Amino acid sequence: MDNRTNPFNELYVSETVGSSAFVQIFSPSILRNASALFLPGNVVLKGMQGSGKSMLLSLLKPEVRLAYAESDTPFPVTGKQARFIGAGINLTRSGAIDFGQRTLDPERSETEILPVYFGDFLNYWIVFDILSTLELFRDGAHGVLAKELQLRADPERLNAFVGTLKNSRCWFGYLDDVTTYEGFRQKLTDRINHYLEFLNFNSDHLPDSIRTTKTTVGEPIAQTATALVSSGVLPEDVHLFVRIDQYEELIRLEGRRKEYGSLFREVVNKALSLRNPNVSYRIGTRGYAWDEHPRVYGTVGNLERDRNFKLIDLDEMLRRRENPKTWIFPEFAEDVFCKRLLFAKYQDVPKSAAVEKVFGLGPTPEDRARRYCGKASSRAVKLEENWPPAWGTYLLHIAEEDPLSARLGEAWARQKGKGKIVTQQPDGVPVWNEYKNRYWRKERTQAALMQIAGRCRQRMIWAGADDILGLSGGNILVFVSLCQHIWSAWLRTIRGVDVEYDNSIPALDDTVQAVGVHEASTHWYNKLAEESGGTTRQRFVMLVATDLEKRLYNDDALSYPGANGFSVTLDELESYPHLRDFLNECVDYGALVDAPHTTKETNRRPRRKWYLNPVLSPYFRLPHVRTKEPAYRPIKDLLAWFDAAQRLGPQPATEPKKTVQDQPNLFQEESS
Repeated sequence: MDNRTNPFNELYVSETVGSSAFVQIFSPSILRNASALFLPGNVVLKGMQGSGKSMLLSLLKPEVRLAYAESDTPFPVTGKQARFIGAGINLTRSGAIDFGQRTLDPERSETEILPVYFGDFLNYWIVFDILSTLELFRDGAHGVLAKELQLRADPERLNAFVGTLKNSRCWFGYLDDVTTYEGFRQKLTDRINHYLEFLNFNSDHLPDSIRTTKTTVGEPIAQTATALVSSGVLPEDVHLFVRIDQYEELIRLEGRRKEYGSLFREVVNKALSLRNPNVSYRIGTRGYAWDEHPRVYGTVGNLERDRNFKLIDLDEMLRRRENPKTWIFPEFAEDVFCKRLLFAKYQDVPKSAAVEKVFGLGPTPEDRARRYCGKASSRAVKLEENWPPAWGTYLLHIAEEDPLSARLGEAWARQKGKGKIVTQQPDGVPVWNEYKNRYWRKERTQAALMQIAGRCRQRMIWAGADDILGLSGGNILVFVSLCQHIWSAWLRTIRGVDVEYDNSIPALDDTVQAVGVHEASTHWYNKLAEESGGTTRQRFVMLVATDLEKRLYNDDALSYPGANGFSVTLDELESYPHLRDFLNECVDYGALVDAPHTTKETNRRPRRKWYLNPVLSPYFRLPHVRTKEPAYRPIKDLLAWFDAAQRLGPQPATEPKKTVQDQPNLFQEESS
């Protein structure tokens, strides 16, 4: 079999593949840290693009639950946590966000009346979806799910359910003429269709039957859940989980009518504030769309964390800690990687360490330095005229075998001389290679490699399992994207080659990986401009990265090897709320990553540090590994970057301007 498919071609599997394929691809390894998603109570699932929100929320979709029931794969949630039914609304696909494009009541203030209609639409759509879930579980997979959950959705019981529900005051008489379940279902359909016709400009106004029976957001959903239990359709221990997808899309309405985005989010928040024991909401959102103190519509109050909702922050959960043993992302990525290969019909996929088998360990730092230098090993060191001849001869001799050691020796001499070159030449094993100085060497290795690559006019090499996982930054979409680009680079190398490849997984060459990594990094840099305000964030990242790269490259003594990031004090930052909010947006949109840290200064003032999103590091030729404290920068530097980013506009989607070195090829020796 000639298998030349890219198993990572589809990035957004939760949105693009069918339910049966989802069952084969889904990785349950992340569920151990997201158990609150399947417990009663409202949950906000927060994370940047590609963090895994849609994948987790898909487990609540009835069609996915049905696909598991029809397959040989057990549902990844068991026991009491599996006793739920799911329903919901996608705010984009349902047309709910189109409320921002029409005038609903010329006699009323739009900001006063429009959110009420928006909430009414949510109610009817979600109640209709609840009915669809019941019918799907009753009729699909030979009724296996109905038996498992003990659903009793026979016509008599459904009619009794409607008879109970129609008498609730929450409908304001809209259901008075309903006598059967089918009639109730048709009433819901008619109301939704009237809304959609109006929102799509196929009618000039909403009928009076809607204008005079507007419901309070969340109340019909809560009453429906209560009636299902009281009528015996749902057992008391089967919970209703209501998904609200694309919550962040509401913030985009602020571009057209600024107040709408905030008001519509407040409407959704009001549903969460009801705290009905039979209904739990599941909100999937990016960080920038979830306020720190989410306001409830029609009140001066806010939702309270742990009282009105639980927060699952996927970015925080998957972020790498100082202790690598606590980092759960590698296990998650490994599982996703294996399932993608198996789904694409690759064979010989190991049960563990598949990432390492395909990508290998990558070249050692010493090998990378040798490949940067090629035959010009002397370029690894910079020797001015004031260097003692013995030192110069010594370092050049070391460079012939170990350019990295020679570069570190140059830095050692500069540091120990406090700005002047020391005159004493070490004997025997270079002192910077001794065990007692291992941390000094470790902290400077990545910066030294960056400088060697620049001096030799070569691209830096990213290859090997550790590099791929590190560049992913704990984001599964970035990981899959890196795999996609690397696999595409490999497929190009075998295109047209008259060799038959079987369907065993390949071991990919470091050179191929390096090409794919740079392509992926460029792709993610270009994506920064796609979102609202993205061109400013893209330009800001360009300015920051250019500054950091220039300073780090010109630090011949390697005195500050951690300067691939920057840090400011919190009190300074709080004095400029517009800058603080902008930096938070950069984090939420995946341009930067941030973390608090303890200052090394005697004043002990709390600080915050920022780094580029790791996947952007290859594009800007900056090390992605953080081994030392970042550069402590005055707030005026950040303000200057921010002002320039706003003033100069978007950066063209090309390679960054080469400020300190020319880089014509990946490996100069090979290309020549």
